[in-house]
Amino acid sequence: MLSVTYINREYRKTNYSMEGIFDSVKDALKDEMEIRNFYADSKLSRLQNIMRVRGEAGAINHITGDVNFLAMGLGGKKNILTIHDFGYYENPVHSKMVKTIYGMMWFYFPLKFIDIVTVVSEFTKEKLIKYFHFPESRIRVVPDPVKPVFRRSEKGALHARPVILQIGSGDHKNVMNMIEAVKGSAYHIEIVGWPSDAEVAKLKEYNISYAVSNSLTDEQVYNKYKECDILFFASYYEGFGMPIIEAQAVGRPVITSNIGAMKEVGEGSAILVNPKAPAEIRREMDALAQSRDYYNEVVQKGYKNAAKYDYVTVARQYLAVYKELER
Repeated sequence: MLSVTYINREYRKTNYSMEGIFDSVKDALKDEMEIRNFYADSKLSRLQNIMRVRGEAGAINHITGDVNFLAMGLGGKKNILTIHDFGYYENPVHSKMVKTIYGMMWFYFPLKFIDIVTVVSEFTKEKLIKYFHFPESRIRVVPDPVKPVFRRSEKGALHARPVILQIGSGDHKNVMNMIEAVKGSAYHIEIVGWPSDAEVAKLKEYNISYAVSNSLTDEQVYNKYKECDILFFASYYEGFGMPIIEAQAVGRPVITSNIGAMKEVGEGSAILVNPKAPAEIRREMDALAQSRDYYNEVVQKGYKNAAKYDYVTVARQYLAVYKELER
């Protein structure tokens, strides 16, 4: 029987953890192959973890992300690396020296021990080729799967004060332009994450109704999707944009960015906007809130799009990669 060893960072019980994403893949494939797991120990140095993984490696090894350096302990095996994004590498706040060291340890040297790289989007594939010249013939695009917990929930009447849900925080999540967009409106904002002091201050300055929650379980995040009317996810940068698919699977319309991976994932099913244009964002929010026919049309397109990211469908794509290496 086909055997795959998953090489993971330390397990993190958060909604958007890589571990959670691959748990659903493993569950879908558990009857078709032998599954082994290795978890990095955050208490040990990288060198110590490289030495540990050397003794745990199997015939086929799949590094699921964020511990790319462990590939240097897998010499002589058949190895797969999943790259989710290049956000840290591209972040302009990092010095040239930090970027160089990170690039060498996370990509340049590890890629020498990798047979196939899977990336979650064409957007990330293009970055991999651009920055590290990895052969396109050895790259496979396999999207992130939507977990089964994010199931369809038909929407009744919209709230009298429509609820806009924002998943995630940080400058790249574009919370400030969302705040500018809803200024002077009757919308209520739900933020799942840790908004900055400046963002909270601006919400209060504009007297915007809002609530903040964080450290939620998958089921709690699912409830946030069910309770909202619209998902706003118009970030400046994402390697994929999982909340787009999750909201669509639940049955909520999505407003996302007309750039990068978000455009790739949402085009034809989500509403694409210029993330730097609050007036455009507000216009699309109002269009959804004021026309139920339009709202339902976007929801139906979302259901169709989300079906492509079903965890069983995505798991079969990974299985094809494993069998490709097995030959």
